[in-house]
Amino acid sequence: MTDGVAPEYLRFVAAERRADRLPAAPKPMAEGEIFKPVSLEDKQASEFFRVAVRRASGLFRPSKRTEVVWVEGENELAVSLTGLQVQIADGLIRVTLPVRCDQTGDAVIEVVFAVGSDKEPSGLYASTYRRPNGPALIVDTWGEALVAFAWQGVLGMVSGVAGALGKDARGNVLVPVELTASKRGLQIVPMARHRFAGASGLKLRVAP
Repeated sequence: MTDGVAPEYLRFVAAERRADRLPAAPKPMAEGEIFKPVSLEDKQASEFFRVAVRRASGLFRPSKRTEVVWVEGENELAVSLTGLQVQIADGLIRVTLPVRCDQTGDAVIEVVFAVGSDKEPSGLYASTYRRPNGPALIVDTWGEALVAFAWQGVLGMVSGVAGALGKDARGNVLVPVELTASKRGLQIVPMARHRFAGASGLKLRVAP
């Protein structure tokens, strides 16, 4: 692991460079300088999404754990870490989260994020609904937490890929500056962050 970037992202970037799909690592980049876009297909996005949510769940090392259990009062929800899937369409990122609880048994929650597309780029803005799709019994209690969990996975995936590409002149890893989705997959545009920027400029708008 380098500067907090997961090894899965570093291996992906190294493989893309060996295949001449990405140029060699850039020299330290000046703030605001943009690097070549990186593309992810559905399968790659699903894999890296799972890496991101494992890390968001505090699992930074290889583990046999296949799920995490959330507890709120007397309510419990098991969320799979292995069955998570990402599907990409024009301007949409569709995340499916397998979950289970005693009241419903196995179920699937779907969270859809609207992002920029090839024809209508929107920088790093995304939007979604406050209530995801799924059984009401689960969504009523866990809906907002599941949306936040899915967004954390998207954010971690995009930031992880950008960070694996190189560093800026101050030694900080690159950050995403634009995200678009199409039938061809996700396209992530990395950039050397501005001096007063945070780790990422990704913004999520949640509709009622």
